[in-house]
Amino acid sequence: MRISVACLVLALLTCCAHAETEEDNQGRPKSVHQIQLADPVTPTAPAKVHEVVQFRDPNGFPVEYTLSFVTHVCNDDQCLPVEVTLVWDALGYFKRLTYPPGKPLTKKEHVPFTTEDYAKLDRILKDRSSILRGWTLAFLDEPLETIGGIDGIDGVDAMTAPTPTTVRDSVVEDAAYTSWALWHWANGEIVPKLRGITEEKCAPRYLQHLLASEDRRHADYALEYVIEHHPSDTQFVENVFRILENGEREQITRSLEFLGQAMPNKQKLHARLIESCVRMRASDCPMILQKLAAEPDLPATTLEALTGHLSELPYFPIHLILRMLEQRKFASEKTISEVAALLDGDDFFIARRACEHLTQQDLDTGMQTKVDAFREKNRDRL
Repeated sequence: MRISVACLVLALLTCCAHAETEEDNQGRPKSVHQIQLADPVTPTAPAKVHEVVQFRDPNGFPVEYTLSFVTHVCNDDQCLPVEVTLVWDALGYFKRLTYPPGKPLTKKEHVPFTTEDYAKLDRILKDRSSILRGWTLAFLDEPLETIGGIDGIDGVDAMTAPTPTTVRDSVVEDAAYTSWALWHWANGEIVPKLRGITEEKCAPRYLQHLLASEDRRHADYALEYVIEHHPSDTQFVENVFRILENGEREQITRSLEFLGQAMPNKQKLHARLIESCVRMRASDCPMILQKLAAEPDLPATTLEALTGHLSELPYFPIHLILRMLEQRKFASEKTISEVAALLDGDDFFIARRACEHLTQQDLDTGMQTKVDAFREKNRDRL
């Protein structure tokens, strides 16, 4: 497999040493990686080496990373040290937090977190776009009244006062420092380092596994990776078609980009795209049709294949296909026959659009008679 220089460099910077593979109590293979990390509370202090444990599934694919540590979450003695284990998935997305028995997280005056507090903290740590990313810990040391002219707010005491109202929804009440510190541990410099370890296993079989994942983040990562590193590799085509047919609009756009490179045979590509178009959501299949319409020299086989699926599509895709034929002034016995079949359908609007198209064509006597009969039958509605 071809691995990028950047990937190799990142892997070397990330992992100083690997422990021999062991298994956890669930029988999962695991290995230990030494990673240098700075404490977000004291970022100017020298970085320390931490042991990150990687867990793998029976196929040898990375599934989780864990990091256990003890840290202070504020710069004075008001906060107890935090002792936790953070867990990430294979791509560095935070999954959960655990703590040793008898050592819960605490708030002001060392009050233990409630169940609701842990639930909110979990949501906070999973929010990569949190505004906590942009705030330094020093910001939380500023009194509320100096950050927006707010004074005399009910419920604000000595420990909650440093929490600006713009941040309050993004932290656990009475535990702003803890929320801030753990968010930066969970979403800070460790994330690209964990991803770097995973990228050591970016063999085609693992990428296929990610492309087939129900987790969009994993599928997106693999799709971007194959576009960059395997842009013409046909072994990924089937999984990318699956994303094309079931994904969101951004995924459809990127899938089309890959498929255009991986399938240089236009006739085969068009045939597969048309099949996918029928299986896609009605709101998304026009993206395929618009891509085809943008090609200046669509072969007759593609245009005829499109009309072969008219009966399976709703109004708007049908309209786009007929417009494609009209703009290219293309008609064949097959396209005329397929369009004429729509005159017998239950959807009057589709039938009317088909009639409009057929009236622009040079029809034989039998087909002209059919069109005239439709117009006569519906003369009050045309």
